[in-house]
Amino acid sequence: MRFLTRLSLKNRALIALISVVAVIFGVIGAGALKQELFPSLDNPQATVTASYEGATPEAVESEVTDPLEGALTALPEVEDMTSTSSAGSSQITVGTKYGDDSDDVVRALQRAVSQVQPTLPDGVEPNVMMMGTDDIPVLALSVTSDADEDQLTANLEDMVEPELKKVDGVSQVQIAGATTKQVEISIRRDDLEDEGANLDEVAGILQSNGVPTSAGELKGADGTAPVEVGTRIRSIDAIKDLVISGKDGPIQVSDVADVKLVDEPVESISRTNGQPSLSVSVMKESDANTVDVSHAVADKLPELEKMMGDNTEFVSAFDQAPFIEQSIHDLLNEGGLGLIFAVLVILVFLLSVRATIITAISIPLSLLIAMIGLWMGGETLNMLTLGALTISVGRVVDDSIVVIEAIRRRHASGGDKFSNILAAVSEVAGAITASTLTTVAVFLPLAFVTGQTGEMFRPFALTATIALLSSLFVALTIVPVLAYWFLRQREAKVKLTRAEKKEIRRSRKSMLSQWRAEKKKAKKADKKRDLVAAGAAAEDTGARDSVDAATHSEPTGVAAGGPRYGESADGTEAVDELAGMHSPVTRLQKTYMPAISFSTKHPIVMILIAVLVLAGTGAMIPQLKTELFGDTGQDSLQISQTFDPGTDLDEASEQAKKVEDILADESDVDNYQLSLGGTSFGFTDDSSLTGTYIVNTKSGVSAQSISADLQKQFDDLKGAGDVEVASQSSTPGSQTIDVTLTATDPQELEDATKTVSDKLEGVSSAQSVTSDIAAVQPVIEVKVDHEKAAEENLTEASIGQYVQRAMHGQQIGEVVIDDVSHSVLLFDRNADTVEKLRKLKIPGKPEEATPAGGAGAAGGAGGAAGGAGGSGDAGAAGGAGGTGGAGGATGGAGAAGGTGTAGGDPNAGAPVTSEPRFIELDDVAEVKEVKTAPTIRHTDSQRSTTVSVTPEGDDLGAVSTEVQSALDEVDLPDTVAVDTGGATQEQNEAFSQLGLAMLAAILIVFIIMVATFKSLLQPLILLVSIPFAATGSIALSLITDTPLGLTSMIGLLMLIGIVVTNAIVLIDLINHFRIRGVDLRTSVVHGARLRYRPILMTAAATIFALLPMALGLTGGGVFISKPLAIVVIGGLVSSTLLTLILVPVLYLLLEGVKERRAEKKYVKNMARGEVLDAAEARARQRETATAPAGAGTAAGSGDTRTRTEGEAPTEAPAPTVDSTSADSTSADSPSADSAGAASAQDETTGSDHVDDGDGEPKH
Repeated sequence: MRFLTRLSLKNRALIALISVVAVIFGVIGAGALKQELFPSLDNPQATVTASYEGATPEAVESEVTDPLEGALTALPEVEDMTSTSSAGSSQITVGTKYGDDSDDVVRALQRAVSQVQPTLPDGVEPNVMMMGTDDIPVLALSVTSDADEDQLTANLEDMVEPELKKVDGVSQVQIAGATTKQVEISIRRDDLEDEGANLDEVAGILQSNGVPTSAGELKGADGTAPVEVGTRIRSIDAIKDLVISGKDGPIQVSDVADVKLVDEPVESISRTNGQPSLSVSVMKESDANTVDVSHAVADKLPELEKMMGDNTEFVSAFDQAPFIEQSIHDLLNEGGLGLIFAVLVILVFLLSVRATIITAISIPLSLLIAMIGLWMGGETLNMLTLGALTISVGRVVDDSIVVIEAIRRRHASGGDKFSNILAAVSEVAGAITASTLTTVAVFLPLAFVTGQTGEMFRPFALTATIALLSSLFVALTIVPVLAYWFLRQREAKVKLTRAEKKEIRRSRKSMLSQWRAEKKKAKKADKKRDLVAAGAAAEDTGARDSVDAATHSEPTGVAAGGPRYGESADGTEAVDELAGMHSPVTRLQKTYMPAISFSTKHPIVMILIAVLVLAGTGAMIPQLKTELFGDTGQDSLQISQTFDPGTDLDEASEQAKKVEDILADESDVDNYQLSLGGTSFGFTDDSSLTGTYIVNTKSGVSAQSISADLQKQFDDLKGAGDVEVASQSSTPGSQTIDVTLTATDPQELEDATKTVSDKLEGVSSAQSVTSDIAAVQPVIEVKVDHEKAAEENLTEASIGQYVQRAMHGQQIGEVVIDDVSHSVLLFDRNADTVEKLRKLKIPGKPEEATPAGGAGAAGGAGGAAGGAGGSGDAGAAGGAGGTGGAGGATGGAGAAGGTGTAGGDPNAGAPVTSEPRFIELDDVAEVKEVKTAPTIRHTDSQRSTTVSVTPEGDDLGAVSTEVQSALDEVDLPDTVAVDTGGATQEQNEAFSQLGLAMLAAILIVFIIMVATFKSLLQPLILLVSIPFAATGSIALSLITDTPLGLTSMIGLLMLIGIVVTNAIVLIDLINHFRIRGVDLRTSVVHGARLRYRPILMTAAATIFALLPMALGLTGGGVFISKPLAIVVIGGLVSSTLLTLILVPVLYLLLEGVKERRAEKKYVKNMARGEVLDAAEARARQRETATAPAGAGTAAGSGDTRTRTEGEAPTEAPAPTVDSTSADSTSADSPSADSAGAASAQDETTGSDHVDDGDGEPKH
């Protein structure tokens, strides 16, 4: 990092240019970012839908749902599966993994469906659809007008839809509630029977007529021309004129049926503020900007209103843009306020406008660089990325604060500016790099968090990471350059006499005159140089270089290529590495010295206090509320109304008016829109009749604030079905606690569901309890007797078609009239009661007639003289002597008969004719009324029901606990399985994964600190601070009544990296002093004293930057920023106190133990050496005493070691340090030499003078 700073200082102009370019591209990138509410998420749920007209729920379940579930279950992409089988339709919801490619999932599902489709009933065609956040409408409009409904529908389809599709970014426009036309062919039963026509022939008339067929090409003089047989049907009259067979010859359809273009039956009702309306939904393209699309559509509406006339008015029922814009605007305001607060804090501490401005520049620069990263990465500006930028405002300034504080401290000791800046940055570069990396590293585990949590918060982590790394780059490059340019060196404050001031002025004038004289000489040298011949240029190179150096250098005058601005040969002036210790105690430091002095003198007391605090933290945890996401502050809510089984649309409309009356009387409601039946703005898995209301509150009114009051009013309604209020939340995930019951026995399942629902009604914290098991409703069941049906040449499918025609018509095709496609339905309306349905006439097996005498060319009767009661002449193939039939029923077609004259078989060549025969439905089927559930639900292919609990308030955890306690008290059969899901399951999974992410983050932080300090023990001191940081977070959350949610958990994850940053800088300085021989206690005291101000500055700057968000001053985006800010502020307060008090104490205790162990080893080695020396001396004495005189002399001469009394043994081993940190002697403890010196000092003087900061020497 020293190299990076040196490079920046030597290329200051380049650094300035890079900064300007970064600002320009940052501004461009910020403007180019798409604005969304949340990151684009692929919904991991796919839907398979299939329509089976006229089938009962049981038939749909067995014939459609079960085969499809069997095919889908085998797919590896499928995580879970639920299904709903209702009358005429099947819907299967398949859960897949987050992150799976949507297109790949859809293709896999389509392959599975196509394999099983041949086994499905005729006409059942499943459809696969996968939805994501981009498929939610950007806005939904309600349309009212004085025009009639047909005209309004035509205007919307012809004017509005085409114009809106032209808007950039619009992918689809859907019109709902419009009445469409259909062609009805209503059979007149009496005429059909009189004409002897076949109903099945009418049903197939559109397949055999009106479909042009290509018959090839004909070649002529003018070339080839295609041949097309038939013409398309383009009018009602064309259908009336189609020909079918009758008993007396061809007849037209109009002879037996009425054909007309009519309105389709009304299946849905749409009203806005109580008035009939239509709705228009606008979807955007996946890469379009939500806000831009919404504004472009809104700008187009006034023009469309004028085009349509008739007082047409568009009312916004749902619009994402205003909430997105308001949230972004509010978060930007909070971020701006936070920036101002952070700058003011820095100014208060530094008391220097220049230093404050230099430090504050790092905030916008870092954020703009982050904008460039988001732009290049294709991210969007949404609640999470903007929340990360806002949170980062207080953190990106930390590194710059440490750097600028170190530079100012260096300047205070005098010396060269360049050298001081480089030395100051070098001193803290390692520490701030490690601290920034630890803060960033905590986000790495989010890359492995799966599910919704990981998908949502990865952009948050990416944004914060880019901003923090940018701040480190700015602190190491741009801040030193700005400090060089704008930061003045502070001179020592010395009072000068008048004479001394006069001498300074005189000296300054003298130096200026001398510099001008040198400059004048340099100009003369330039002129002389210009006169030198070109051939002598090489010889004069050295002279020119000397002149250039004297002419163009700064007043300091450095030789070309040598050190500049007072640098030494290695780039820096020699500086006092311990200069900080000798700096005077400032006024701010005096407030801290008593605390650090007491703490280091009474470490055990501080440890006991810390243990008590930790115990208190554990006691506070159960008091915390928990939730998944907080109140988004959105101004809309959704109300669902479920009607009793058997309720028709008209009756449901009357019941819905009771709800509308309550909404109309609510003063906080701005407008409301009702969608009754059909498809609403939401998505449903039920085909039963329901009503959905989208309610928009007035400006400044949160939807959640009025939801409870509305729910109480709806609960008091009588005869309005079941009405439930749910927030129109834009946050992903469930809003209810879902209890799913599964069983094989339907009756057991129904009884268990009722028992559980009744029990959960008693949960006090539940706003509402609903069950998806619907009351049974009457169903007319037609049970076919297959043997009798086969005798009549009928099948179950053909009987179903006859019943369908009699009930609600059979779709037999489509025709295009006036460029509009219309369905064609065949009606045989003669069964509007159960009894009439039993007596429904359907075609049976035709009766065979007796052989006809001479009918036609093969019959034997020649020409008109057929055999009605007579004998005809033998025809070409006639039989001899054939007797004609008697009567028109069995006779031929002739007017008069004769006797046959030729012999042969009387029946040879005579066709067997038949008459249409009708039977009643109850001849081949049993028609009865039965009670059955309108829907059948499956969970993982088993029958299931769901009881949903909507929590009241913001404590999801408490409600979940109550629900689980209530379920534990319910006695259910062993055959019924109960599973709790919904919001509870999502919260448990999210908290579990984030908990694992925190553990992984702690491990990563530990690895980084081990690499930084080259020790295994010192990082443990820093890790101890993490649980104490939670103390402040939990306490402040309880004080502010803030639940612990996903964003709070992200705040706790961030704290893991934040709380160790200040401790890293502190311990790094203490190690810096100890490496240079300062004793342990003095290093700890002075290291803490010198880091007191930067630690307070960084903490205070971050806290005050987050304060606007924690207070929710603007109210926007509070569900993201407020809980996160509260957690970080609380954790910073407690961790700062911990860093300043407990970390020095723990360091002192740990390193003290290591030093004492080293001293003991040293003494032990000393003693061992003395014993060995004494033993050797005794051995030598014995050898001397026994050896001859010459040998003794020789021996004595050979061993010349002598030692004076008290001298340490020369062979004593060197002192060692604790083996735990043997790899880091320089970082963890004083060197062996310094330890030995300290011990020697104690032996000789008996005391060691240590300045503990209180001004008194310690003996």
